[in-house]
Amino acid sequence: MNKSKSQRITPATMTGEQIADAILYGTYTKTALWSFISRSGGADAAHAKYPQLAVALHILKQERKKAKSARAVKTILKPLSRQYADGQSLTEILDPVLQSYRRLYREKLNLDMTPEQVILFLVATDGVENLENYGYSVAGFPTATAA
Repeated sequence: MNKSKSQRITPATMTGEQIADAILYGTYTKTALWSFISRSGGADAAHAKYPQLAVALHILKQERKKAKSARAVKTILKPLSRQYADGQSLTEILDPVLQSYRRLYREKLNLDMTPEQVILFLVATDGVENLENYGYSVAGFPTATAA
């Protein structure tokens, strides 16, 4: 049964965020959005008449990138999580990487570090720097930059 005109979702009366949310939560489809764009005279004409369409498409593109990054992280973590579930410690799982870092620090900086110290050092430096680059503050941590 068809919905009455007043109940139909129409991108013409929605904000870009509302359109993106409707697509992400399944109440509207990307196919329907592209059909609306086609009916409106194509992409250029539709974007000129309804600027919220560009906002919605940009949000959907960002969400697609986030989903791709999340899949990459899960792909890396899956075998490591399985090893952790099998009872291996973090240092045992990460041993090949930690040994390479230990060798690097020993040869380049003349520092003999334990695997645990390598983990602490990497998280305290690179980890904090990455968080700050993404806009997250790490107030009170010794290696964090002052805001």
